[in-house]
Amino acid sequence: MISIRAYAAILAILALSSHARWLVPERRGRAIIPRRFGQEQGNGIPAEIGQACAGEICGVLGGEAISKLLAGSPVCDQQDHADKIIDAARQQTDPTITANMIRLAVLFRQLEKNTPPDFSVQPPANRNSLFCQKAPKNPELNGLVQAQDPANDPNLFFDPATKTTVLLGAPGTSPFNGASISDTTEDVVTSAAAAATTTTAAAAVTSAPAADATTAAAGAQKTVTVTVTVTVDAAGATATDAAATTTSAAAAAETTAAASVQAEVPATSSLNLDFGSCTNPSIEFGPAFNGRALREFTFKPVDQTQFAQGEALNGNIVTNAVCNILKNNCKASDAANTACEAGKAAFAAAFNAQGSIAEKGAAADAFNLALGFQTNLAVVQSAPGGGPGNAAEQAKANFNKCSPPTIVFAAGIDGRAEASFVPENRQDFTQGSALNGNIVTRAVCDALVNKCDANVVAINDCAAAQQATA
Repeated sequence: MISIRAYAAILAILALSSHARWLVPERRGRAIIPRRFGQEQGNGIPAEIGQACAGEICGVLGGEAISKLLAGSPVCDQQDHADKIIDAARQQTDPTITANMIRLAVLFRQLEKNTPPDFSVQPPANRNSLFCQKAPKNPELNGLVQAQDPANDPNLFFDPATKTTVLLGAPGTSPFNGASISDTTEDVVTSAAAAATTTTAAAAVTSAPAADATTAAAGAQKTVTVTVTVTVDAAGATATDAAATTTSAAAAAETTAAASVQAEVPATSSLNLDFGSCTNPSIEFGPAFNGRALREFTFKPVDQTQFAQGEALNGNIVTNAVCNILKNNCKASDAANTACEAGKAAFAAAFNAQGSIAEKGAAADAFNLALGFQTNLAVVQSAPGGGPGNAAEQAKANFNKCSPPTIVFAAGIDGRAEASFVPENRQDFTQGSALNGNIVTRAVCDALVNKCDANVVAINDCAAAQQATA
């Protein structure tokens, strides 16, 4: 008999198997039409929930998490389940487990729900999921809402109760029906979220896309241009910030020679926007955030205490969460909310999931610029784990957990009479000797990715060396 924990893990693995929209009909009132269960949306959260605590409690919570994201689940099921996870977290005796479970509940609440397309129109129209209108039980969830697929028609929503399309403006088509949450839920995600960030490295799920590792070198040869124009009205004044951020391979190459060049987000907005109780809604882009691999570049809020959104490969998830929290938790001014929406749109226009590191950094710059934060993430990404990056350091190969991946060619290795190839450090690189050096170089380069957690520069250098000696 399969255990509940194993069942939860299987569900999570199946949920992460596809990034595309795929269609399965509902059966006997059960919603089996899947959402966009790619890693970006699920991000391994249901599996993490299932493993977050001992016993069957978390196994059950993780297994149930999938069903709360299906098209047919009631509008507030996702929020109710996040509350349930936090309730269970408070029953734990280990504060580290409690903090991690609360972190997972916060992330789960912001996952995208599945919605089926509207086939009554041609071509079929992608629909959004309705927003829960009741306040959550636990304050850590105040102001948080689920993400929506950027490809959806912004005017169309799917009602799971009636299985029909609801138009924008109807109840449930905007968070809290367009109003801020009540004053009783003003203080949000403070000590619990801060504590949760300390457990992220141990619990994070890492899965590196080949695109970032393989396109970095090619991406460095491209010129990225992003133009953002934001007009906001505040206290009778209009502030317009129009700027073009252009980066090129030549500029990137020049800056790598200077160790003083850093990617640092300014502390305050140049537009003097009123962010309410929050101070810095800007985002950063870089490697190894929250325990991910060095080769894996993701987006996250600079301030993950006030903006309790985890890192994501798809930055649209992060910008959407930041703008939701800015409006519903921080109670920012209309001008600030307008600027954030403009930044979110600018990011969506510039972002390409298969683009180079420079292109993705430029998309983050576009979002920040709309809010009055001048960054240069297209050229100098954030440091591993977050914070100001350094151009000279990011240009260096970092083999991290391993020694430099050199190989030797000599006779007598492994008792052979003939000369053969073998890694010089056989503790880090365990490949045995081979007459065909390509076998050894391939194994060494694979180890940089799978064992050493090397950075993109090291991985690309190894790939180039392997190709040169093939």
